Amino acid sequence: KIAESGLRTTRQALAQAQKQLDEATITAPFDGVIASVSAKEKDIIPSPTMAPKIIIHLVDLTSLELKVEVDEIDIAEVKLEQRAVIEVDALPDVLFEGKVTAISPVSVASTGVVVYPVTIALDVPEDSKLKVGMSATADIIINERSNILLVPSRAIQKDDQGNPVVKVMVDDQIEERSVVVGISDGFQTEIVDGLSEGEIVVVEIRVKPRPLGPGLF
Repeated sequence: KIAESGLRTTRQALAQAQKQLDEATITAPFDGVIASVSAKEKDIIPSPTMAPKIIIHLVDLTSLELKVEVDEIDIAEVKLEQRAVIEVDALPDVLFEGKVTAISPVSVASTGVVVYPVTIALDVPEDSKLKVGMSATADIIINERSNILLVPSRAIQKDDQGNPVVKVMVDDQIEERSVVVGISDGFQTEIVDGLSEGEIVVVEIRVKPRPLGPGLF
């Protein structure tokens, strides 16, 4: 009986020791690189019920996130899973592909402008030289077309009824033609109907007069 009691005590001690070991072992939820360690030997780590303390900063360099701010005027067009093209200031010759993974329903004020935080996830090639914390901007693609006819947006005017028209050069003469327009990025506009590839579109350029110098008339 004494031996059995000692065995039970030993097993309880072993279970307690195993529990303490399990609690002392931190398992990362993903593969990555330890970027920083803020705890030292003999530091007292607060319990999870108290204010959390960051002990280890682990970074997955192959899958990063970009936090951007979208103006309230544009946020209605942003949807989850939309494609984004990211430019990094330190890597001007490289474009990164990403997609929208989170859109905050709550706005924040930034320099007097109402914006919404948006998260963009991007896969990073191993040899990209991209580092955590680099400044970047993103173009979120809200609409796409391929194999379309484009004209400069400034070439499109309005007729008396407010319909879009363009001026086309035909046999050395300029004729006004009605067109059906599609999407636009502000610089180029899609022409759905009314023009054909190869036709010459007339674009009016306004030149600001230059003041004449002394003695010039």
